[in-house]
Amino acid sequence: MKIFKSKQSSWIDRAGYSKKILATPEQLAIPGILVQQIRIAPGQVAKNHYHKKQTEIFYFLNTVGTFSINNKPIDLEVGDVLVVEPNDLHEVSNEGVEDFLYIAFKHNWEENDYFETES
Repeated sequence: MKIFKSKQSSWIDRAGYSKKILATPEQLAIPGILVQQIRIAPGQVAKNHYHKKQTEIFYFLNTVGTFSINNKPIDLEVGDVLVVEPNDLHEVSNEGVEDFLYIAFKHNWEENDYFETES
């Protein structure tokens, strides 16, 4: 058994979002698996991007933001699971007044598998 305490991780700010790493491949002893909490602050946008190798599985803690896959908005509810496959363009924005929060389970994760593109 393993337990990872979210409060022991710090938020890392990126362009348009923040992430909190909850479990690394080394901690899990599973290569290519990463677990993060993502926060899109009000007024922020995580620009359209894709991954060549990784699949991302998102679990939504709230739905105050907008998620688009291949330039199409996705209708989300709290507790929904969204699977973003390799080469799927995805963008996340928050036009609300509170943080948009979700959990990201990343499969086949590699540090530099992130490619921005125009919408």
